[in-house]
Amino acid sequence: MKSIRNVFAGLALAGTALSQACQTTTLTSSVPSNGMELALASYWYCGGTLNATAYIANLDYNKVVSLYYTNAQGQSTPLSVVTFGYSSSIGNGDFELWTTSTPIFIDGVTKLLNLTFQATDIGQTYAQTLNLPVNATGAAAPTLASPPAPYATPKGFGEDITSWLSINVGSEAETAFQKMFVNINPNVTGAVKGVVVAARSGPTYPQTDPDYEYNWVRDASLTMDVVQSLYSASTKKKSQSQYEDILFEYATARATEQTDPNLQTGLGEPKFYLNNTIFSGPWGRPQNDGPATSAITLIKFANDYLANGGSMDTVKQKIYDSTTYPASAPMQKDLLFVASNWSSPSFDLWEEEESDHFYTRMVQRRALVSGAAFASKMGDSTTSATLSAAATALTATLGQFWDVNRHTILYEYGPVLHGKSSYLDIAVVLGVIHGYAGDGVYGFTNDEVLSSALRISTSFIDVYPLANKTTDSTGNILGIPIGRYPEDVYNGTGTEDNGGNPWYLCTAAMAQFMYSASSQYADDGSISITNISKPFFDYFTPTADLSLGQSYAYGSPQYNHAINGLNGWGDAFMRTIKHYTPTDGTLTEEYNRNTGVPQGAADLTWSYASVLTAAFARAETRGQKGYVRNLANLGVQANTAA
Repeated sequence: MKSIRNVFAGLALAGTALSQACQTTTLTSSVPSNGMELALASYWYCGGTLNATAYIANLDYNKVVSLYYTNAQGQSTPLSVVTFGYSSSIGNGDFELWTTSTPIFIDGVTKLLNLTFQATDIGQTYAQTLNLPVNATGAAAPTLASPPAPYATPKGFGEDITSWLSINVGSEAETAFQKMFVNINPNVTGAVKGVVVAARSGPTYPQTDPDYEYNWVRDASLTMDVVQSLYSASTKKKSQSQYEDILFEYATARATEQTDPNLQTGLGEPKFYLNNTIFSGPWGRPQNDGPATSAITLIKFANDYLANGGSMDTVKQKIYDSTTYPASAPMQKDLLFVASNWSSPSFDLWEEEESDHFYTRMVQRRALVSGAAFASKMGDSTTSATLSAAATALTATLGQFWDVNRHTILYEYGPVLHGKSSYLDIAVVLGVIHGYAGDGVYGFTNDEVLSSALRISTSFIDVYPLANKTTDSTGNILGIPIGRYPEDVYNGTGTEDNGGNPWYLCTAAMAQFMYSASSQYADDGSISITNISKPFFDYFTPTADLSLGQSYAYGSPQYNHAINGLNGWGDAFMRTIKHYTPTDGTLTEEYNRNTGVPQGAADLTWSYASVLTAAFARAETRGQKGYVRNLANLGVQANTAA
């Protein structure tokens, strides 16, 4: 593949800024001696990058140092903040030097407002008022790059992917199905019913690093959502009964988690041991998406259970009514937690950053919307009203995540964290997949979602050398290998420079998104092109030659070309997974950015679940109503693997 610019190619200028005519403003060259705990030492804004150094008193170990500024429009927003990192100790160690070098050219800067230092271990915050005008020096700041030209134009469904995902012994669909269930109610000493081990990595498994021998609330709920889909589709009494038992066990396990006496952050606790007691060690908490995704899964199960003739009393006692049955019914409690805490910052699904996250808001919204309807079905008008009011308030905040300057939905609304200055993260696509409530609010065909999916997916082309391989051994087109975010440095066991890799579940998410967008357009009956959505179609469906301001009806030549492009790219992303999956079908967490060799956590449950949900979406797009049914009717084999 030709080398093309990253969506934020201008970021590369940061590394060369020092060689430009950058003019540094020095405020002080020595540590504060007047009792102050912090002082901005110097700064420059050069070539689109803000560089600054600060002296920070060494009062505690955990520090958060932030510099607030006004953007090019003279406005101070939650985005116009940069965070500093530790650089070195000074003198006898009473002070430290902290620095930042952050590309902010998309927003621009006009004035430095203040510097803050949060000494989190002692609960103190210190500030220095600045009000310093900033003048740009050096080369002109770059502008937002246009998306690249497509390297291929895949069209339609491929027979190779149809075969790979067929319901046959040894197919990837059958392998993912069986291996996912090995990790549900795992045959591990001390494990209780209703838990899901995140991966076959941990102290009791052959691979101990990383240690994923825990029941993560998020991972478990998303896995159980696949079980729910199988329960809903199954027509064999034995297999349906198996799924039903597993889902009731899951509900009980979730209720047990909610009543653990050692919860540190309420229901936002991220993970539990396999005996379903709380993990109380240091971790990124709270993670407030878990209660939402758990409620979503159980709402779907309860509705299907009732539709199959199940007892309303059983649903209340074992799923819904947490007030009367706190030891067995978790749904109401999770829903009310979401209603009370949706506006509170929490850690993201990657467990790295505390902020306001698009993914979390989306799944919370879906839980509240569907929860309000379900509470009404249960005759609980009070809870229904509470959830409905919270859903309305939350929905009103979603627009803040759209960044008109970056042409993308921000993965989080706030300052650059964890060095993610691109503001691109596949979590946005996952937020739509897991959080779309089917009511037109940020669905698969939303213009802003389409633009974001384009920007996020193409951002990895220049990040992963693996992306230079664009066809498999038979000449079929490979999709872009997709990771979490371009700046990722996690390599599966630790961190290293340029260590981030593509993930199987992230690549599957892009495949599922393409299939689901295709299905949604079929339901909509037309495709309309706006200035926001056009770049998406120009990249993924260029042969359709869609024009700005036009609408193309279902069945028209342009519509058909566009749909073929979406389906073709869905298969291309799935083909990438296929190409880098071992012959035995096992899936780890990641595949190496250079070689494609699997690495990271072994037998990651979420990897298997994501391949299955992508396969389900593909089958729906193709009109294969019996696909999920046939897989579901395989039933769960005896779980004997350790």
